[in-house]
Formats: sequence, C-alpha cells, structure tokens
Amino acid sequence: MIKNLHINWQKIALFLLICAGLVFLTHSFWMSLGIMMLLFVADALIANYEYRRKTKKIFDDLRQEHEQDAATH
Repeated sequence: MIKNLHINWQKIALFLLICAGLVFLTHSFWMSLGIMMLLFVADALIANYEYRRKTKKIFDDLRQEHEQDAATH
C-alpha cells in the first residue's frame, strides 16, 4: 500500500516554508496551523477542479467519437 503513495516533495517543501514564515509572522502556532489548513483545503479544491475538468474533456471527446461512429453506420 505504501508503494502506491506518490509524494510531491516540492509541494511539501513549499508548504513547510510557508508554515515557517507564518509562524514567524504571526508568532502563534495555532493561527499558523489554521491558515495552513485553509491552504490545504484550497489546494485540494483546485486539484479536484483540475481533475474534473480533465476527465470531462476526455469523456466529451469519447462521446463525440461515439456519436460520429454511430452517425456513419
């Protein structure tokens, strides 16, 4: 199960850098943690949107091919 886990080390490094900067700016671990949680939610929503947009395009292309095949036969 661990073999299938794909870790984006660049994203982790960027989030850790942002977290360190937030702790330095806010002087509060809990406020920084809350902001990081909001950033994780925003990242997940953006990733979900990109995935849905990509799969919609794939299915639209497949539907068009199917309709063209049905129209020619």
